Amino acid sequence: MTLAEAAKQHMMVDRYGKPSGDTKTAFKCFEAYADADTTVRNKVVAKYYKAYYLSKGLDNYSYNKDRDRIVAELYKEVADDEANEFPEAKLRYGYCLYDGIGVEKNLSEALKYFEQAADNGIKVAMYNAGKLYYNGDDGVWRDKEKAIKYMKLAIYNGYEPAIKFCEDNYIPL
Repeated sequence: MTLAEAAKQHMMVDRYGKPSGDTKTAFKCFEAYADADTTVRNKVVAKYYKAYYLSKGLDNYSYNKDRDRIVAELYKEVADDEANEFPEAKLRYGYCLYDGIGVEKNLSEALKYFEQAADNGIKVAMYNAGKLYYNGDDGVWRDKEKAIKYMKLAIYNGYEPAIKFCEDNYIPL
């Protein structure tokens, strides 16, 4: 299976949003391309999908403690890639840093990745950056102005939890 065919299998979902493609074969393909001597673009694509499959348990392997570390490493590699094909990787690596999954918890570093993802239009990242700035904690300086900026961006992009957050914290919309 080619990388493009594997990506097509990944995109196939049933009417309930559940994967319906040949995810077993797709994962094997992503894994092979991620480890192969191939073009940089193919490696980045494969690493993103490999990390995604591992993080969602779609790889059909039994869980082991190294999985989280591998997922975090793969997402970081993709997030730091200059081509920036997968801004979602910045969000996902930010979550790893935020929750300490596979890496040491680091909120200021998580904020950096959330902001980069927000700059790429990822509304969940806008919300996460706003929330971190609003609460200020563990190396993140509280900055209400930046918090409101990110929350309003998330609201403008239709992210409902940002509206609720602003209402709950009496932030004018």
